[in-house]
Amino acid sequence: MDNQMLLSPHRQLTEVEKKLVWKKPRSHIESEAERRICAEVKRNWHNEEMKITNILLEGDAGSGKTQLAKALSSDFGLPYTKVTCFADMDKSDVLGSILPVLPEDSHSAEDVSYQFYPSEIVRAYENGWLLEIQEPTVIRDAAVLMALNSALEPDGSINLPTRIVHRHSDFIAVITTNRGYNGTRPLNEALRDRIQHTEKMDLPPKAVMMERATAKTGCSDKEILSLLADMIITLDETAKANAIKGVAGMRSYLFWIDTVASGASFCASMYHKVIYKITTDPGEISILEQALSAKGLLEQLEQLEQTQAHRQESQNPDVMELHLSEDGQYSGSEEETPTDPNAVRLRKSQDSEGHSDQTSDNTTEKTQSSDNGEDGVPRYHEMEPKHLTKQQKQEFRKKLNHEARESVKGSIHQQVKLIVHRPETTEENMVEYRKQASELMPVIRELIRKTMPILEHETAGEFVKGQLYGTDFCVNRVAAQDFRYFARKRPPKEDPSLAVALRIDESASMSAFGRLDAAKQAAIALYEFCDGCDIPVMIYGDTADRSRMEQMSLYAYVDFDSKDPDEKYSLTGIQGRSNNRDGMAIRIIADRLLTAPQKTKLFIGISDGQPRAMPDYTGDSAIADMKKTLQEYRRKGILFLAAAIGQDKEIISDIYGKENTLDITDLKQLPARLVQIIARYL
Repeated sequence: MDNQMLLSPHRQLTEVEKKLVWKKPRSHIESEAERRICAEVKRNWHNEEMKITNILLEGDAGSGKTQLAKALSSDFGLPYTKVTCFADMDKSDVLGSILPVLPEDSHSAEDVSYQFYPSEIVRAYENGWLLEIQEPTVIRDAAVLMALNSALEPDGSINLPTRIVHRHSDFIAVITTNRGYNGTRPLNEALRDRIQHTEKMDLPPKAVMMERATAKTGCSDKEILSLLADMIITLDETAKANAIKGVAGMRSYLFWIDTVASGASFCASMYHKVIYKITTDPGEISILEQALSAKGLLEQLEQLEQTQAHRQESQNPDVMELHLSEDGQYSGSEEETPTDPNAVRLRKSQDSEGHSDQTSDNTTEKTQSSDNGEDGVPRYHEMEPKHLTKQQKQEFRKKLNHEARESVKGSIHQQVKLIVHRPETTEENMVEYRKQASELMPVIRELIRKTMPILEHETAGEFVKGQLYGTDFCVNRVAAQDFRYFARKRPPKEDPSLAVALRIDESASMSAFGRLDAAKQAAIALYEFCDGCDIPVMIYGDTADRSRMEQMSLYAYVDFDSKDPDEKYSLTGIQGRSNNRDGMAIRIIADRLLTAPQKTKLFIGISDGQPRAMPDYTGDSAIADMKKTLQEYRRKGILFLAAAIGQDKEIISDIYGKENTLDITDLKQLPARLVQIIARYL
């Protein structure tokens, strides 16, 4: 596309700007994404209303985002520059800073003057360059994102302390961001809305991978290129499916090809160039190895390595191969022959004295460390959980019953006979829990990986003074004459500010149409996610009218004040029982949730129908009680969400409010939906 896509062919660049225009190397191969972006930008370049000036490239590390941004600089004939965002980035990093300047020939504080130095963003903005903004998703300060938003307006301007800068007509912003890595958060909606063209950057097709590898490394062996491409694709798919945080991309593929082409071991270099870049966790490495073995790729790699080694040895004059015939005779050959499994190779020693001090590669002792015992049995270091005594469990159950009765005093449920149960865990519960949890863990681990950085950096409001640069100028520091006149935001250290309660309707109707199984899986997914993120969680079930002496039953499966390490296994004991007295259950569980010190308190209810209990808790009166209870506890700061999974979805929506009701048509989506919702409230 030489000179075909220049946006302003008559523009005269300065000598400095000419050096900033990226020069494509001979190994560069134009991608479909590059051709597509160039065509779109060129097509509407002179239409001010439809002009494309903000581009988003989103994909995994090594997918070629920066390479594409540089290629666009060459295609458009625009100087290229970039800015890499970071978590503590503030407005001074976006706009520039006022800094003290001392003349070189002076050492007196009286000669200090202050000068504004624009940022790289401002330079590109007013001079009409192509600017790559790397990883804006790591920025914590909302004010910084707002400054970026205004800069990306088509006819926008930036207010600097000394002047107002208007957007140059040739300015193009290319935002490049990784997908869901540690420290990142979803791209700001306002920022994403200003994007006019987006490319999803994934691994290119296999044929393109091979073509690029040949151009970059000079390797033309199609057998090697094809097999290693298949392995990279498999590793990338396996890592994503099992929520392994690393990535196998084009960068790994190119360096692996280059290493192999130089004569390195295929198998050994696979770990150092690819697998260890994805993860060094032994369990995750095992998952990746199993995926390769299942497709026969590891075996093919070993065979290919042997074939390549044989070809190299055949061309070595110091190697003679002996071929044994059926009658026991042998013949020697120094010419390249097909691989013979019965052949014996002899290598000439360095001193040609008929012996060699070199040991065979096949006899090299395995030196990797092992965590096995003397008998070869793996040693496990899991701490033995501390189980509660029968008396401790009984005291905690009494506490829950007392608090529940206090919660309903003064309400229409005051005379209802109530029991709060703490279900015991059986061996069958443990087996079933582990089975269901193993099926849900890939989704849960992926959401935990995306959520933990948000929990680590929830807010940033405290300023640290005495800095050489920053966002706030501290007048009272001028007298110190040490040039530390600014303040910057201090990195936050707050703990997660969310507590979650899940209430499951255990009425008899929940047993139909797989609703109960979906509720169990949702409870397990919710618990594992909250446990992984250190979010306090309580999971209760309830039913009504089990007997005359037990008109209301609550089942405290998981409670954030409990110290029982096995309580989570009782979640598999959730079952359909009898009727449901929803208003009473909500009141008791909400009161319990209010005891949590966390700022945000989220109450999620899973139900398939409207309230109904003996003798007359049904219809409009029961619905009115629920609405009154929800309103009362909303005023106390609790957020309510309802997952409607039955035939009475419209009634549940009316009770909780349409904006607070999830319509779960596909029950298989329930566990993932609930976990995603909790992550959203962080």
